[in-house]
Amino acid sequence: MFWGRYYQRLLFALILGASSMSLANSPNGEKLYAEHCAECHGEKGEGVENEYSKPLVGEWPITKLIHYVDKTMPDYDPDLVKGKEADAISRFLYESFYKKPELFQKDSKVQLARLTNRQYRQSVTDLFGQFEGHPTLINSARGLKGKYYNAEGMNKRKKMHAEQVDSIIRFNYRDKAALEGMNPKKFSVYWEGSILPRESGWYEFFVKSPNGFELSVNQSEGGPLIDEKVTAGTLREERAKLFLLGGRPYPIRLNYFKFDDPNASIELSWKTPIGEKEIIPAEYFYTQVVPPSFVSQQKLPPDDASHGYERGIQIDSTWDEATTFAALEASIFAGKRMDRLARTNEKDESRKQKITTFTKQFLQYAFREKLSDEEIERYVHSKFTDNAPLHISVEKIVLTALKSPRFLYPEWQALAKKEKDSSVVATRLALYFWDSIPDRKLHDVIDRNQFSKKPHIEGQVRRMLDDPRSQAKLNDFLLHWLDMKNKELPSLSKKVFPNFSPALALDLRRSLLRWIENSIWEQMITWPQFLEMKTIEVNERIASFYGLSYPDDANTTGFVEMNASYLKRQGLHTHPYLLASHSYPEESSPIHRGVFTARKILGRTLRPPTEAVSFRNADFDPNWTMRQKVTELTKAANCMSCHDQINSTGFVLENFDATGRNRSEIAGVPLDLKVEYLDSEGIERTLNGSQDLLSHALESTKPAKSFVDELFKHLAKQPVQSYHAIDTSKLSEMLQNEQLSLRDLYFQLGFLGASDGFSFLK
Repeated sequence: MFWGRYYQRLLFALILGASSMSLANSPNGEKLYAEHCAECHGEKGEGVENEYSKPLVGEWPITKLIHYVDKTMPDYDPDLVKGKEADAISRFLYESFYKKPELFQKDSKVQLARLTNRQYRQSVTDLFGQFEGHPTLINSARGLKGKYYNAEGMNKRKKMHAEQVDSIIRFNYRDKAALEGMNPKKFSVYWEGSILPRESGWYEFFVKSPNGFELSVNQSEGGPLIDEKVTAGTLREERAKLFLLGGRPYPIRLNYFKFDDPNASIELSWKTPIGEKEIIPAEYFYTQVVPPSFVSQQKLPPDDASHGYERGIQIDSTWDEATTFAALEASIFAGKRMDRLARTNEKDESRKQKITTFTKQFLQYAFREKLSDEEIERYVHSKFTDNAPLHISVEKIVLTALKSPRFLYPEWQALAKKEKDSSVVATRLALYFWDSIPDRKLHDVIDRNQFSKKPHIEGQVRRMLDDPRSQAKLNDFLLHWLDMKNKELPSLSKKVFPNFSPALALDLRRSLLRWIENSIWEQMITWPQFLEMKTIEVNERIASFYGLSYPDDANTTGFVEMNASYLKRQGLHTHPYLLASHSYPEESSPIHRGVFTARKILGRTLRPPTEAVSFRNADFDPNWTMRQKVTELTKAANCMSCHDQINSTGFVLENFDATGRNRSEIAGVPLDLKVEYLDSEGIERTLNGSQDLLSHALESTKPAKSFVDELFKHLAKQPVQSYHAIDTSKLSEMLQNEQLSLRDLYFQLGFLGASDGFSFLK
């Protein structure tokens, strides 16, 4: 017994001694960090101004961190820290602060910000919509309703000959009549309906004809947008440009007439904010005629997007001047339309009273809450004087409302009040779902004290979510998330890809957006289904280019849904438009594709490059593959800190050329798609193609978490850390496990953000 205990103690002492000697010989990570790193990164990783100002936090696994420090740090002399020293520094910072971003999070609060451009335009349009109604399409057929007339003289219609729905306006009658039985020398056609643009921006309309025509878009009074009543007899094309808000229908009318001209033809085209000139497709036309909407035509300076989402933080003379001109434009419109807006007329004895009531309501909607008697006197009644014309008083009040900080800074209520009330919740709901102001129904339920219980507010959220403005806002976010917003169409080399036309690129873009709208809003898909994208929208031009069989019985829009496997697709990231838009003009681009898939599909964080390195094809052996060229270009250690993710997630997509067509070899050489990918947990994975990348994205928790964070920032224009009621980890887990659809996620984020800090009544 004695000897047994003796040997146990001896063995323990020997082990302890060996451990002590080992520790004594081990580098001290904290001291080495202070010596080599603190100068640029701060004593506790907090960052140093004018050096590396951001906190030293990230998602790299320890193995990658050690490798990076060993190869590149300190940047002034990477040879100073090698081997055990690099290991010690890496482990010290990894355990002390690298994986603890909460150490650097300041007490984040909702910040005062002005309306973004989108919020401003939507809000002003909806202010007038409170009185004239919000145009809504109800089960309307596609196309424009055409009324065909025989004519008696110049611009004089006779009895209507026929009425029919036309899908597009592109007719070449030559010397014949528009329809059988009509006078071929004298006839006219009046097309009317609505047009529903998908995106917000500047739209240019074109009418081409040798005959007389008038085009009106979103107009109810005044002259037409394009007026060419006087026929010249020679073929000509006239154009006009309008700013339109996406997701809203507008009335459109085209009046066309032939009177003894030798030939007759008419074409109606447009150029969308991102696109090429084209005959307006049938999918944008509806036979129902909706009332017009006021849409500001004032150009606004771009919003700050440095944090990955548009924020209203840039306030300068340019913005102030632009919003002043926009307010003047709106006030003049209100002055001209005051009788219609107030539902009165010049013969009405109560005209002034009704117009006064209109201006009071306008101001209340603009300020997003009820006005006190003192405010009504100051802002409204004081503007109506005996010697001032009514329209001038109206213009002054509208101008006051739209230049007021209470309109321009929507979070002022939440920041000015100690407790969040119903008006704050309503304001945020309107901003988060519509980028707009609370509508009449929200004001009504607040007035009736029916906006204080959780079920009350949830009911309003469901109503708001069904509004087309909610769909338009989510679509706007997805354009941003897919790197498509304000980004020109892919332009590929005509020499290398002669059949890849701008029209095809536009069709591919439309294909992707149609799938998104249908899958999210009609099929209510989940996050995994979104990434998998098992179907694809195809029209005849797409089918022809990608070698697909196109059905004869296609619908009016020309798009049909097909199984994505027919096109050899394996997930959202392999849609041809995304592949083509992340390519060089003549070749695929693993770098651009890798950045997109790493950030969006896998939810990884990438740092901006320390130095920009441009790709020049002429710098490489012409026999090399793109994979070999990119590997050579990015082999430096400081590049590979990010390019190990970028390259691997781009190389697995090399079986798609620059147009997104599938391929198995390049110049007779079989493609090698196999890569080693280090995931965020430090596990090295072998990926062999886009299906493996998709499988990993579906297994990982990071993509859903990244998507949830980005979506909330887009909805609220504020970081999610500023809100206490939102658990993004829980929501992303539910999203990944298909407990929430994407539509449900939209509901939850908007509701939780808007009601944050609000005390519900039981």
